[in-house]
Amino acid sequence: MDPRPITLSDIDTTRALRTDDELLRLVAAIHRSRAEAQETNWLEWKSTLDLSTAAGKFAVAKAVLGFANRSVEDARLHCGGVAYMVVGVEPGAAAGIPAIDHANLTPGIKTYASTPRFTPRTIRFEGVEVLVVVVEAPESGDPQHTLQKQYDKFHAGIAFHRGAGRTAPAGPKEVEMLGHRLLQGAQRQELDLTPTATADPLIRLSIEREQLEDWLCRHETYVRANSGKPADRPPPRPKPQPNPARPVWAAYETFSSLGDITGPLGMLRYADPKDAEEFDSRVANYLTKLRSRLMDHVLRQIVNDDDANTVCFQVGNDTDDPVSRVQLMVRIRKGGVLVRTYPPSVRDLPPLPKWPDPLDQMRANALASMTTAQVPDFLPHAGAVSDKGDVFEVTWDVGDLRPRERSGDFTVTVVAGTKAPEEITVEMTVSAMDRRGTRTKTEQLTVAAEAWTLDDFYDAEPED
Repeated sequence: MDPRPITLSDIDTTRALRTDDELLRLVAAIHRSRAEAQETNWLEWKSTLDLSTAAGKFAVAKAVLGFANRSVEDARLHCGGVAYMVVGVEPGAAAGIPAIDHANLTPGIKTYASTPRFTPRTIRFEGVEVLVVVVEAPESGDPQHTLQKQYDKFHAGIAFHRGAGRTAPAGPKEVEMLGHRLLQGAQRQELDLTPTATADPLIRLSIEREQLEDWLCRHETYVRANSGKPADRPPPRPKPQPNPARPVWAAYETFSSLGDITGPLGMLRYADPKDAEEFDSRVANYLTKLRSRLMDHVLRQIVNDDDANTVCFQVGNDTDDPVSRVQLMVRIRKGGVLVRTYPPSVRDLPPLPKWPDPLDQMRANALASMTTAQVPDFLPHAGAVSDKGDVFEVTWDVGDLRPRERSGDFTVTVVAGTKAPEEITVEMTVSAMDRRGTRTKTEQLTVAAEAWTLDDFYDAEPED
């Protein structure tokens, strides 16, 4: 889980929350929100409920019915229309719920709410169990969902509706909306859109641990050979005997011949054993940082390359009618592959370590006084990649398509590792707000025989 404290304002509601990690993040956001945080038309929570009783099951069923009876337009403003009933947590407290048997809970809820589609999920949080009921999005053509069995003052047949922050019996406006929602389904045409995927054969990335260590070993040899190490101090010479025939200026000639090992201000400088220890420490620190950052830099180069391993998707409307609010979902089967829609954020590669020099501190002070501009990646149309267990899933909002119009390009980068198959399955599913059904198409991405190595991106022993 994200170590940074999160609240409900940090939750990404541009798509449905489905995975255990996403639901856990939602529970944590409720818990860490301020006491005055408000429930919404897509989220309700209860600090605790006795789900073994009729009262507890009815409370959940009432929320499910209210969420299922929202308008399609209002629901889709958040989480793709999906809604959540959370039991066992509230802002500032996590009481949890007793252990429950879903085989008994689900039928108990369906006693009161049999027609909506919902899924109870149990999430472990702060040492307790929390129930998250995921209610599917309403769709055009859905019937009015009504209470199936009387409870207390609420008679069978009543329709609940979820408003801005509460669930209540539907009023005249809500009943009219639900009737219009039912008619919309009958009026919609069948979806007739064509998704396509194009890509050159993918180049495999072959960088195993042994290859990385070999590259680092070769690079360390280069670093040490180009460290700027001064000459070793020569052994002491025997004291010369006076030679009346040697002129006085000859001593200056000997001194000037040592100019290649002079340090700052023209003083003689030799390698110091203490400097060797410091240099070894610098090399070790450099290689540690390089090992941790190098692969992310390789991945960033691949993603930033518009041609390498790029898969381009489009949606075509080949009909004579406009189509509204088209959405494209792509699922790429796992198995030795990595899928990205934007490059990873990376830290700069560390500078090459140099042999200690008396001017090091002066240089460090000068660098500390300089500021560097950080330019973030701005990719407003990049779809978020979701890990769905055995597949990667990416969803884009394509928008409206005019008659005979094709959408713009939506791209992903697929990095195939050494264990990736020679063909990678890609499944495309397209849907639209004003059409019934979906269109699905499957393509196979080919992985080429050639492969990249680390030396294709970084030279371990660059020429001077």
